[in-house]
Amino acid sequence: MTRYQSSHIQPCLSRRDFGKGLAGFGLAGAAGLLAGSAAKAATSPQLKTVEPGYITVATIPVLPVTGVKDGAFIGTDGSMISIIAQRLGLKAKPAFMDWSATIESVKTGRADVMLGNMGWTPQRAQIMLLTDAIYYTGAFVTMRDSTPVTGHVTVSDFSGRSVGAITGVTVVPELKKIPGVTDVRLYDTFDACVRDIVAGRLDFGVLDAPFVANLIQSGAAAGIKQLPIATDPNYPIMSNKQHSVMGMNGQNADLFDAVNTGVRWLWATKQNAALLKKYGMSDPDYLVPPSPDVRLGIDRTANGGIIGPFAHTMKDYSQYFA
Repeated sequence: MTRYQSSHIQPCLSRRDFGKGLAGFGLAGAAGLLAGSAAKAATSPQLKTVEPGYITVATIPVLPVTGVKDGAFIGTDGSMISIIAQRLGLKAKPAFMDWSATIESVKTGRADVMLGNMGWTPQRAQIMLLTDAIYYTGAFVTMRDSTPVTGHVTVSDFSGRSVGAITGVTVVPELKKIPGVTDVRLYDTFDACVRDIVAGRLDFGVLDAPFVANLIQSGAAAGIKQLPIATDPNYPIMSNKQHSVMGMNGQNADLFDAVNTGVRWLWATKQNAALLKKYGMSDPDYLVPPSPDVRLGIDRTANGGIIGPFAHTMKDYSQYFA
């Protein structure tokens, strides 16, 4: 998997050179420059991050949710964390890796945030802090156009077929329980899974709907379709709409509170809706939460309070999002 690392090299000035610079600039100009730096520091919260000045983001490069262009994040999720980071006086720094490594990277303090159409689950809520949803995605199955399935895919449609998913995603345990599935294959990348579907080596893929929609829309993968999965109470993760969230280290509540304040600000200003539309996720259903709210009593109260193993009273960082 491609890894991206940015570096910013600042020239070092000797004390003598610095003095010459101030003399040339003028005392008034120098005072203004120093005052500006002090003002910037005063308007940014003091937050602990893996690398000072940056918020390191563990993810995979999959448009329309994450990608890099000219050294900066693009995509829905990438743009959202970049906007939030900027408000906090930070710069979002992508750390691309296999999806299966992202949770461990955040838990061990090698990354500050993980994202990329990341689904909320009760299990994840026990090992890390999860932000409010940034949008909601439905459950879909990818297959060849010629596959004789229409409408909603039911669990019985999986019988006699092979199915693929990405290593480490939440649906894998449920896929392995479906009666009659001939083979469950796990892939490191979405592209590899889709290639096997197109080539006829795999019947179904339970993949991120935004990614597949982007492939279909761009013409990058001809001959495939995706259909929604019918709700089945025996398969609550696979067949229900998910909360797409950002995951953070449970021991860094201040950074979480600041980022989560930013998530709520995105909703209040409708910037998340604008970014979804920009990257082709224009269906208003992405902004409609599932009902009932599966997070209640696990990591959220009815009024949005944080409960569970990382329960705390959220600090107010709204001043940075005014």
